[in-house]
Amino acid sequence: MESQFEKCNNAEAFFKILPPDWQQSIVPYWSSYKDSSTIYTITLGGKIVAGGIVLKKLPPEASQLDSNYKYLFEKGYQYIGFLFVKPEMRKHHLGSEWLTLLKKATSKQRFWLTIEEESLKYFYEKNGFTVVDESESEPKEWVMVYK
Repeated sequence: MESQFEKCNNAEAFFKILPPDWQQSIVPYWSSYKDSSTIYTITLGGKIVAGGIVLKKLPPEASQLDSNYKYLFEKGYQYIGFLFVKPEMRKHHLGSEWLTLLKKATSKQRFWLTIEEESLKYFYEKNGFTVVDESESEPKEWVMVYK
């Protein structure tokens, strides 16, 4: 089955694949973010198996570290948030495929994101992102950019 990468016009369908705590972080705020955000998904057989949100303003529940880097929006960067691959579809490189297709669909666009798991640094570095900052407090967070 061939995967399809596309803008998702049905936010609720994407939100359903997210873990409950992620849903709580975005669903209540979506009405104030939907006009400045785009959801991109990967579908297989018509079902969403991966996706993420590209935001043009800070995500809901932004951390202090996120807030320190909000100036990146003024420099033309967009924020990648809520990138998720359904657990049963992991190990199929869908996260990397999503990032590759996003960069292809939005050529010359620069992105930034924050991560809270050190193990994700390698994944994003492999996909062209660079660490530009690390929080000093616990829990650790890292800011990464793609130019």
